[in-house]
Amino acid sequence: MTDGPALIDLALGLGVLAAAGCALLPRTRFALATGFLVLGVVISLVWLRLGSVDVALAEAALGGGILGAVLVWLAVRSRPGAASDASDSRGRADGRVRTGLGVLVGVVLSVLGALVWARIYPQIARWQDPVAQQMPDTGVDHGVTAVLLAFRAYDTLLETAVLLMAGVAVMAVGRDGGLHQARIPVHPLSSTLVTMARVGAPVLLLAGLWLLFAGSSESGGAFQSGSVLCAMLILLRVAGVPLTVTTRRWMRPALAVGVVVFILAGLVGPVTGQPWLAWDPQWAGTAILVVEVFLTVGITAGLYMVYLGLDNPQGAP
Repeated sequence: MTDGPALIDLALGLGVLAAAGCALLPRTRFALATGFLVLGVVISLVWLRLGSVDVALAEAALGGGILGAVLVWLAVRSRPGAASDASDSRGRADGRVRTGLGVLVGVVLSVLGALVWARIYPQIARWQDPVAQQMPDTGVDHGVTAVLLAFRAYDTLLETAVLLMAGVAVMAVGRDGGLHQARIPVHPLSSTLVTMARVGAPVLLLAGLWLLFAGSSESGGAFQSGSVLCAMLILLRVAGVPLTVTTRRWMRPALAVGVVVFILAGLVGPVTGQPWLAWDPQWAGTAILVVEVFLTVGITAGLYMVYLGLDNPQGAP
């Protein structure tokens, strides 16, 4: 390894530690949310450095984007008097205990992760040849998409079902079935920011669609596309674009359509003599594309429902 990459790796490692400190140590919620956003960006760069483009996209969209937006929303909507979590000596002591426990948990998880990686790494080379031999039967050219929707399709179905259940839970506890849209923004936004949000939304729409259709041959897919499209909806909502009619009319069916189509597509396999969630190689690529399109709709709706659930649950002011 040359000196250049070594310096890059060292800089990224120090950046992760610094960003983690900014996400854990400040006392104000807005500062914590900002630190978490920075941490998401740095972690995405780490995954890019490791060559895991799909994971980097997911981290940027979910960890740094959607979850960051949730934290910023919570920080902005907090009571002014709730900015400090450790205003007295007891609060400072509790903060030190939490910090110590966080460091301890981080060390334990790091050691466990290193041990697991040490066991898995020697097996990676053995997995590559079987995967390459089975790729022509999947109908796609990208290994990650093949794993998610051909080799381990059952796991992907369960993951999307969990997101569906999260959206149903939001509808169960939220105001107006979780689809109530408060009068936002809480504070007036500048016209420049609103204009940037409205201009950026079409760009996010194109990026989300590109990630969806590019997933069969390169990095991308339903999860990354759904995350970007959810970010577009959040951006429009924050900019004050009225979305209430759209969410009330389409959010419920959109939430379930991905899982329903996935299950129906899986039933095609046994009908045609194939295993559960398996398709004939001649049309497997088409089946995977159809499933991904509807999964994107469901993932977008599920993530957006979780965001909407922050707004006045049970009609609380």
